[in-house]
Amino acid sequence: MKREEKIILFVILFILIYAAIHYITAKKSTPKTVAKEKGVTISYKDKNLTQDVIVSYIENVINNGSNRLHFQKEGMEGGFVPKDKARDVACYVYELSGKKCKKPYAKDAALYFSSNCAGCHGIDGKGLNGAFPDLTREKLLGLMH
Repeated sequence: MKREEKIILFVILFILIYAAIHYITAKKSTPKTVAKEKGVTISYKDKNLTQDVIVSYIENVINNGSNRLHFQKEGMEGGFVPKDKARDVACYVYELSGKKCKKPYAKDAALYFSSNCAGCHGIDGKGLNGAFPDLTREKLLGLMH
């Protein structure tokens, strides 16, 4: 075996071992909080994410932004929606996944979403070509990862 072939084989083996270790440690680590960003912590017990926890998480991201998912280098800034409308938009986002929000929300939530959020997340909330998070997933990214 030539020296170059040995180096290539070593690099491939190193990458495979690194990936396996990363995969195993990522599966073992279960966060004790749903979100801890910018001074806001939302906790859960036994991965039981209630509607209130999910909507509060979405509202927190709308108000404060997020950079935990690394879809964009800079992350998402907060404040695209007025704070008094953030809960309504969070319920609208929750309903994009096919669930029904317990508390009624203002009808203009869809307008706020389409004019402030849909440019990145799509009008259906499914994200744009993997560049931005899909907001319709069963386990919303950021809550469990």
